Amino acid sequence: MARGRKAGKRANRIVRLSIPKRLYFILLGVAGNNEQKLNRLIRLIIEEKLENSTVAELSQLLEPAKRKEEEETESEEQ
Repeated sequence: MARGRKAGKRANRIVRLSIPKRLYFILLGVAGNNEQKLNRLIRLIIEEKLENSTVAELSQLLEPAKRKEEEETESEEQ
């Protein structure tokens, strides 16, 4: 009899991030050159950002940078 996965959805989803090498090495240094601690650190940073942000602020992060620059120049002109 073959054993498979237990029924039901997994509690956690896997997300892969692309970050600049410089930032990666800074965070890795903070984590003491331990990949598990690095993953925990990144997860905590993301969770903290989500706790302290509203939906509107998070949706603004999805807007292209060009729109932000245009809005900033418009607000400076006024």
